Amino acid sequence: MSWFNFCGDFRMYGPIMVIYFAQVTGSFTAAASLLTVKMLSSAALEVPAGVLSDRLGRRGTMIAGAVVMVAAHLGYAGASGYGLLLVAVALEGLATSLWSGNNEALLYETLLEAGREEEFSRHSGRVNSMFQIALALAAAIGGVLAGAWSLRVVVVLSVLPQVLCLLVALGIREPRVRGPLESNVLAHLGSALRGIRRNPVLCRMTLVSALRHSGESAAQLSPVFVAGLWPLWALGLWRTFGHCVSFVGFRLSGWVIGRVGAARTLLFGELFDNAANLVALVKPTVFSPLLLGSPAYGMSTVAQQTLLQREFTDRERATMGSLASLLGSVLYALVALGAGLVADRWGIVAALFAIQAVVLIALPLALRARP
Repeated sequence: MSWFNFCGDFRMYGPIMVIYFAQVTGSFTAAASLLTVKMLSSAALEVPAGVLSDRLGRRGTMIAGAVVMVAAHLGYAGASGYGLLLVAVALEGLATSLWSGNNEALLYETLLEAGREEEFSRHSGRVNSMFQIALALAAAIGGVLAGAWSLRVVVVLSVLPQVLCLLVALGIREPRVRGPLESNVLAHLGSALRGIRRNPVLCRMTLVSALRHSGESAAQLSPVFVAGLWPLWALGLWRTFGHCVSFVGFRLSGWVIGRVGAARTLLFGELFDNAANLVALVKPTVFSPLLLGSPAYGMSTVAQQTLLQREFTDRERATMGSLASLLGSVLYALVALGAGLVADRWGIVAALFAIQAVVLIALPLALRARP
């Protein structure tokens, strides 16, 4: 699963994706609309993909997502206009939704089958840290290749890691811990919703997860803040630094959670992140961008997943995870839109403060999580 995550996120076109879309379509407006379609397709398919995972199995859903992701990247590489790119971004949204609730459920159930579910935080931290190191390396290599050859060459070369991702998925074994399923899809979805509603801890943690996800909209606006303090050429280095710091946080998360507990790790991590952001934004200096990248993010994320997986039921685990992701996507869109309006009226710093204020709502909810 570590290598699956590494290959899946080793996308060398990441830093130049919008530029490539604009080059192919001839319009930045069209490029932006493609990114919107990708996000909307992923959000719309979250719950159906979670139900599919619970009913058909974790391994099959992971492989299906990898096949669709390869198809999406072939579409990116071969596109000569808007039409094929539109199909490709919709396919990537589908692949993302197939993996969303499924892959964490696969990891947890694999450990549960072996009687080692208490080790989830340690393994989740290691597995998810590979996302960050892949993003850091791919961004650096992609920028060099784009300068040496062309944007399309970078996109074509990015197909290979997705093929490797598929080959890795074929080697995954299906865990055998799920109980009997509901008779039909709607009954299964209804059972998952009732399970969340009747579990106060799960209700709170689902909301915490959604609020934290909405806070990630700051990542779309942060480059504007950094560009006012650093030269434009340094933005790539800033992104690489942030991914490397997050990698360290994910790798250390299991050790930290094992000593202070998942609930305290989540709470202290959020407090640390908010304090660092406050210092960075109150009086911006040349050092402020470095405070926006925190190792606490990785620790908080793994702690959050640990608390959620403890509360999810075995037979509806992926569906419950997808419902939490769907709520997070809705809040993300609303917060991003609101932050954009604030940025236009009062500036980028005010917009980042507004996003931080929304995330702060999660703190009292995290306080009441089980240790």
